[in-house]
Amino acid sequence: MEWNVDEQHSRPPVNPRRRPALTDDRASVTLEPVAQRPAPASVPPAAETVLTFLQSVGRRSEAELYLRLFRQQPKESFAIVAAEVSGARHSLGSLAEQLKYLSELGLFAPVVTGLLDPLGAELSAGRLAERLTSLGLSCSTHEAADPRLAEQLRQELSCEVVPVVVFGVPIGDTAGRFALLGSLRKALGSRKIVFVRERGGLRPREPHGVELSPGHRLLCHHGGISIINLSSDADALQKRSVLDEEDLELFVRVRELLCHEDASHVLVNVTSPLTLLTELFTVRGAGTLVKRGTTIERHGSYGEVDRVRLTTLLESSFRRSLRPEFFDRPPLAVYVEPHYRGAAIVEPCDVGPLLSKFAVDPVAQGEGMGRDLWQAIVREFDTLVWRARPGNPINAFYLTQCDGMVRTATWQVFWRRLGPEHIARVVEELLGRPHDFASV
Repeated sequence: MEWNVDEQHSRPPVNPRRRPALTDDRASVTLEPVAQRPAPASVPPAAETVLTFLQSVGRRSEAELYLRLFRQQPKESFAIVAAEVSGARHSLGSLAEQLKYLSELGLFAPVVTGLLDPLGAELSAGRLAERLTSLGLSCSTHEAADPRLAEQLRQELSCEVVPVVVFGVPIGDTAGRFALLGSLRKALGSRKIVFVRERGGLRPREPHGVELSPGHRLLCHHGGISIINLSSDADALQKRSVLDEEDLELFVRVRELLCHEDASHVLVNVTSPLTLLTELFTVRGAGTLVKRGTTIERHGSYGEVDRVRLTTLLESSFRRSLRPEFFDRPPLAVYVEPHYRGAAIVEPCDVGPLLSKFAVDPVAQGEGMGRDLWQAIVREFDTLVWRARPGNPINAFYLTQCDGMVRTATWQVFWRRLGPEHIARVVEELLGRPHDFASV
């Protein structure tokens, strides 16, 4: 047998949010995309054009999935867009066009200006309203201090009007403006706040990634840091001076927003005017996703988990039926998200702990749950071996996480923290393991 052995001295770039039903920076093992329900038959021509565009930057099934989810929410709860762009007409024009595309998908969001630059808030609001009107959208302007603001926004959003809210100088300091934004989010029930600014996502001083501690890296792409998990990343990110002054100020304010008890489900995106739709409707995104963090439960046996829900997740992710004897093998650890939107299984193996299964449902992929699962695994298991099918999209992520890899015609075998004298045995063991699904 011919083996192609790759030691990870030079690692290829990878988009850290790209993942199938396994996930890459939120990964999985030989998973395939979960089958999605078809889009409604009566898609308006304008919406079809937007979906076709999104297909050019991601999977159409992803865009349709997010569109269904957004449409299931009350109109006023879709999102709040915080426009931190200057009064430059080209930036506001790009943002207005993206808002126009959202309207063609039946989605409307209030736009707030002046959170970080109250002096330019009125100018930006006026020019944005002018551009929205020229695109055929109905819009209105409001002062953020209006005590009836939330009520007025609900009414206007239900009538498909785009409200522009000015956070001007009279509001007070930056902390006061962000506190008012948090109150508005709570009143509208918004689950997403999108900061749109000319420089895009939060960018580290070093563009090739951020190592917060040994083995704890924040992956980056052209739009900045891909995902920041406040529960595991925030303290180290601030202490290590990873961000410049402008980005650090925004990050600190976002962290304060998400630390409120009623904001555990809220996601914050930071992106550019040109990539707003890409950030909202693709799993890979085009900016920075900031979240509170996912709770990952660790169990020592299958008797401690809901086997029915775990089986459903694995079979829907791999799109195959598990063999009945799969659960007869005792695991070393089973990691599950409490609502069974993601899970990973590590089993004992003669050559070291084996990552047997890694699955994350499509919506949770976009929230970065795969990365949370991966971090939980490698915190406990320094040494790890696993395999994946050639051509599996997750392999690009695995290449950034492994210390070495062997390619064969049927499997790619990966390992972490394993000496070269063990490679032949690891490959032999993993290639000889039986399949866990009824059909392969």
